[in-house]
Amino acid sequence: MREVVVIGAGLHPYGIFNDKSVSSLGTEAIGNALKDAGMSWEDIEVAYCGTVQPSMSTGHAVCQEMGLTGLAITNVENASASGSSAFREAYMAVASGAHDIALAFGIDKTIFRPSAKKDKENKNNKKQKSESSSAGPVQFFASIAQQHMKDYGTTVDQLAKVSLKSHYNASLNANAHFRKAVTLEEVHSARMIADPLTVMHCCPWDDGGAAVIVCAKDVAKRYTNKVCPVVAASVLKSILADRDPLFTLTQVTANIAYEKAGFGPDDLDLIELHDAFTIEEIIYSEELGLCKQGEGGRLIEEGVTALNGKHPINSSGGLISMGHPIGPTGVGQVAEILWQMRGECGKRQIPKSVNTAMAHMVGAGGVCAIHLFKK
Repeated sequence: MREVVVIGAGLHPYGIFNDKSVSSLGTEAIGNALKDAGMSWEDIEVAYCGTVQPSMSTGHAVCQEMGLTGLAITNVENASASGSSAFREAYMAVASGAHDIALAFGIDKTIFRPSAKKDKENKNNKKQKSESSSAGPVQFFASIAQQHMKDYGTTVDQLAKVSLKSHYNASLNANAHFRKAVTLEEVHSARMIADPLTVMHCCPWDDGGAAVIVCAKDVAKRYTNKVCPVVAASVLKSILADRDPLFTLTQVTANIAYEKAGFGPDDLDLIELHDAFTIEEIIYSEELGLCKQGEGGRLIEEGVTALNGKHPINSSGGLISMGHPIGPTGVGQVAEILWQMRGECGKRQIPKSVNTAMAHMVGAGGVCAIHLFKK
C-alpha cells in the first residue's frame, strides 16, 4: 500500500441556508479544497460523496456542476459516518495504486424545517432544533448519561462543560453553525430535552459541505510546499457479536487503528470525535484510551481536552457547535486536522505542535470509522 497524504480541504460553513441548493454547498466546498491543494478540477481522478438526505446521485449532480471530466464518482451512505466512509474510499483508491489523486466530499441539506412557532422557540433557546432531539436517540443517550453518573460519579456540570468547551471553540471558527461562547448557567437553563440533557447538550441538524483531497505522497510536491499529513491508519468496523453498537465498537476499532499506525492514545495531539451528545465525548474519551473507564468527566474538568490541554478534543467545535450536517461531518473533521497541523486555525489554533491526530465517527446501524494522521 502506498503512503497517502491529505493535500487540501475546503468547507461551506455549516448552518441553515434556505436560499442555497445542494449543489452550491458542494461546489463551494470543492472549489475551496482545490484552491487549498493548488489543484484544478481536471486533476481529480476519482470522487466519493458522503450524503444521506438529498436525492439519488447527489455526488454526480455536484460534480457535473464542477465540470464534465469523465472521472469516476461514487455516492456513499453510512449514516453519520457517511463522510468518514467516503474519505476511507478515497484513501483506499490512492493507497491501492488505482489512482494518484482522489476527492472525498460530503454534502447534506435538511429536509425538515421547523414551524414558525418552533423556530421562534429555538431562537430563544439559542439552538436550532436538533436532529438528535427526536425521542429515540436523545432518550437513549440521556439514559446512558444517567447510568454513567450513577456508576462513576460523573456530574451534570462535567456534561455541561463539554458543551461549554464546544461552544467556545466554535466561537473561534468562521465555518461553525454556532459562533457564540456560552456560560455554564446558559447550558443548564436551556430547554430540557431528556434529563439531564438540555438542548445545549445536543447537536443541531443543519446544512453544509466539506471536501478533502488526498494523493500519493510523492505526488503532493508537484502542487504544494505546505504540510501534508500522512494517513497513518484508516479503519472501518461494524458491530461485533455480543458487543454494544457504539462504545465497545469504538474501542475495538481504535485499537486496530493504533496498531496499524504505530502510535497510541497517549501520543494524540488532537482528537475530532463524534459528540452528537455531551455524554458521548466523555464515554468515547474512555473507549479511545485517553483515560481509564469512568474518568471521562475528569478530563473535561481538568482541562485535558481544552485547546491548551494534553489531548484537545473537537477544536472545531465538534458536532454540538460546529454542526452535524451528517454527510459532510466526517470530512470536515479531516479538514480541521489538516489546518491544525499546518497551524492555520487562527484564534482556535492549538498552541503546541500538532504532530498526530484522530478523526472518529460512528453511525446509526452500528458502524465506526477511525482515521489516524501524522506529520
